[in-house]
Amino acid sequence: MQNLSNSNLSQPQRHFIDELAMLLLSWGMTITAARLYGYLQLQIGPVSLDEMAADLEVSKSNVCAAAKLLEAHGNARRLGERGSKRVLYVAGDDPGLPLRRQTDLLGMMSALIAARKDDVAEGAARARLTRLAAFHRDLKDAMEGAILPYKPKSGS
Repeated sequence: MQNLSNSNLSQPQRHFIDELAMLLLSWGMTITAARLYGYLQLQIGPVSLDEMAADLEVSKSNVCAAAKLLEAHGNARRLGERGSKRVLYVAGDDPGLPLRRQTDLLGMMSALIAARKDDVAEGAARARLTRLAAFHRDLKDAMEGAILPYKPKSGS
């Protein structure tokens, strides 16, 4: 049977991208952004919007929106091409960046709850808030410990 696809992806690569995308949907990522995330992980070098659109078999406008979303969250980086308006993308350098932003939020939640629990609750509710503040702090600390080894070194 003839392959009528414009994609350069192998069947195992397509399967991997789609499986990873299904997992990422639960984090609120759009299907195209989730598929593009998986696709960029497989690329050796920078790829253009046209290449991404052809390989993922989606419109260039959809892949452009997905690339911008991934870029905003640190999952992709945009590269300019000298002497050209052509935009290229690569996978982000720091796989922990999106989670690092979440650790900041966990820290703020822990601090807010710990600071305000005595003013807003008593008895069992205060105890629950104390435990919740500790949970958010411990989760933040654990996530930071897991993410830190993957942070790119400055200048790389």
